[in-house]
Amino acid sequence: MDLIQRKLTKAEWTSIEIPVSSDEKRIIELIKDGYANVTLTRNYTPTLLKYMKIASSDQLDTYIYVQFIQKHVAALVKKYGIQNVPVVEINSDKLKKADIIRMSNTERQISENKSNMFEFVLLDLLEKCFKCKASKSKGPKGPGPGPGQGQGQGQDNWLYYYYTLSVLITYNVELFNSTLKQILKTIIAALESGVDIKVLLSMAQESIEKNDYLLKYADETLYEHQKKLFTLCKQPASKLVLYIAPTGTGKTLSPLGLSEGNKIIFVCAARHVGLALAKAAISAGKKVAFAFGCNGAEDIRLHYFAAKEYSINQKSGGIGKVDNTVGDKVEIMISDIQSYLPAMYYMLAFNPKEKIILYWDEPTITMDYADHEFHAIIKKNWSQNLIPNIVLSSATLPQKDELGETISGFKEKFAASQSSGVYEIISYDCKKTIPIINREGFVEMPHYLYDDYSKISEVVKHCKKFKTLLRYIDLDEAVKFILYVNLPEHDGKEQVYITSRRYKMELHFPNVESITMANIKNYYLELLGNLNPLAWPEIYTFMTTQRKQKQKSNINIVTTDAHTLTDGPTIFLADDVEKIAKFYIQNAQIPPSITNKLMDMIKFNKTINEQISILQEELENGVNKEKDTTKVKKDTDERIDPETKKEMVKIEALQSQIKIAMLNSIYVPNTKDHLYKHAYNAHTPEHSKPFTCTISELVVEQIMLIDDVDNSWKLLLLMGIGVFASHKSIRYTEIMKRLAQEQKLYLIIASTDYIYGTNYQFCHGYISKDLAYMSQEKCIQAMGRVGRNKLQHDYSVRFRDNELIWKLFQTDDDKPEVKNMNVLLGAHPRM
Repeated sequence: MDLIQRKLTKAEWTSIEIPVSSDEKRIIELIKDGYANVTLTRNYTPTLLKYMKIASSDQLDTYIYVQFIQKHVAALVKKYGIQNVPVVEINSDKLKKADIIRMSNTERQISENKSNMFEFVLLDLLEKCFKCKASKSKGPKGPGPGPGQGQGQGQDNWLYYYYTLSVLITYNVELFNSTLKQILKTIIAALESGVDIKVLLSMAQESIEKNDYLLKYADETLYEHQKKLFTLCKQPASKLVLYIAPTGTGKTLSPLGLSEGNKIIFVCAARHVGLALAKAAISAGKKVAFAFGCNGAEDIRLHYFAAKEYSINQKSGGIGKVDNTVGDKVEIMISDIQSYLPAMYYMLAFNPKEKIILYWDEPTITMDYADHEFHAIIKKNWSQNLIPNIVLSSATLPQKDELGETISGFKEKFAASQSSGVYEIISYDCKKTIPIINREGFVEMPHYLYDDYSKISEVVKHCKKFKTLLRYIDLDEAVKFILYVNLPEHDGKEQVYITSRRYKMELHFPNVESITMANIKNYYLELLGNLNPLAWPEIYTFMTTQRKQKQKSNINIVTTDAHTLTDGPTIFLADDVEKIAKFYIQNAQIPPSITNKLMDMIKFNKTINEQISILQEELENGVNKEKDTTKVKKDTDERIDPETKKEMVKIEALQSQIKIAMLNSIYVPNTKDHLYKHAYNAHTPEHSKPFTCTISELVVEQIMLIDDVDNSWKLLLLMGIGVFASHKSIRYTEIMKRLAQEQKLYLIIASTDYIYGTNYQFCHGYISKDLAYMSQEKCIQAMGRVGRNKLQHDYSVRFRDNELIWKLFQTDDDKPEVKNMNVLLGAHPRM
């Protein structure tokens, strides 16, 4: 995370112009359109009618079923004896002949592409369901992990396909054939009587968490926290909104929706978070301005979309010089901490304050320090703020009952505003599981933490209050606990583990619809908090003795443990980055002869770089001097004098001498040769695969040309390892950012400065033992770097010190963030 308050670099300006992917663009448009309609749901899954591109009607829907689907349903009915499935007939005279001809012409193409169409996906699942049910054997797998991998094996594998169908049929797939939908509902309802809820629950990991069907065809909707935020911000009265939602759930993109009805000043200390929002906003056609490193409003810069007055570039015919003082069109102002007041006055010059929202992203950044240079700036910003509508957004924002002084200060300052209020939006995400792995390689869970039930009760209360912790409760471990505690008897004895029948499993899961990841995890906490204290020693002993290691070792991540890092990049957060970097260079077991050769090449390149830097400086000075004394000529060759040309030739000659240092793939984690050496007999989950880097020769050459980073970092890069730490090399940082964004690095070693706002896609994370001092909030932020993408991968957060895990699940009455926020944002003189 870059906390330096400076103006945007050329590279940063360029980066925000790169269009986002089509998938990202679709989500951005959903957020924008969702402001006007918070119940908006979209699902772009291909269907027969979409493929044909024909206007929908009831007659056409029926005709398509009869013509293209019914024969497949009839075959299943005959083969498996499915009951109560009607034969549908259609009068084609009521259809347009043009539509009939078009459907006839596309029949062959439909046959070739039906595996992608929702109707045929469902029919395939239906066939697999009945095939497994009929054969009472392990069923084949879906597009990802299928049944038969966990507790629910054997004759009950049909439940995997049954559950998948039950969920998919509820999705709002546009132009999905309604005749087939009704028939499938009938078949599913008939199968329900044979469903054993307990068995289905035991298959939760396969049926829910690792079920690719559920994610692939899911509806696209706003998160609940976005719906609440948009609804609140339509109210005219002044307001302070405490916006608390897990990382990776779209909080940073919410201003795009808010900007549909308001002007936004987006403030964040983490520089690249603001740039990420800018990139998304520009892709959405939003009019954006920037206040970075500003001493006054004259330093604010407009993006071209926001420019109202400008000159025309005579060569291109496009926008030339922009008049940055005219900001009528600005919809979103993106500012760093230092520049907030200039940004505020700038926006107030063109808009009434009631129409502006101050959206402060991650206000707890630096709040974990007893003293920080930002504190004085933050206090000044807050005391001089004139915007009455404020959103404080963070996954770890202190809750309303902790911010008494902050709330009192807001109410006192804006008391003149009618009906000013303070609102709290607290959300949690249970769409994925990111298990915590302790130092010994076990999955950590609340019920493993203490043999003292009174302490377990405190853990439960803490988790219920801070439900963002639910995503770190392992679903499979929770199910094992639920099933054991709900057993009617154990070792021939009746169990009396649960304090009341109302906490029994069958009351919390009465039907298939109730079996969701969120319900299972919430029930796990409810159950854990309502057990007989006298029975806890027996429960604790049984669960801990049945516990199995997930990884026997997890620290040798450049050698024998590398294969456990699957599906995507890993981030290793540490206080002493240099120490970790040196350890992994040593742990890689690269022979001294190879290391010495590589270091000699790197040192040689460094000498060449120094010579290039001197010549480039001389060349730049010469060109600047020439610009001051001569007029610029049209022809480039005429403008460059012979001496300058000689200097350029020298630079090119030196650049050609740069040696490309490539490392043997046996030392690059998770390459084929590396796995053969270090993990030949290792077991890797079937649905996951070890992740390796993709560093091109061009990138290696670019790194070798950098002369202001340590040589050891260059060696690490050859292994696919990048380093994010506080240093002066902007070039190295920009290259690392790009590689991280493109998921081309195997591992990133990062200092604590990068805990906030690192929005790259990581599948695994390490938290070093030298971070044991971290506050609870900062620890949760660190964990939030993992599992930010939509895909259902194998995720993990691996702690090198168990003390930090215990701290995570305990109530902390002395949070530095709470103290500092109340001091810095407390009551100040009214403006």
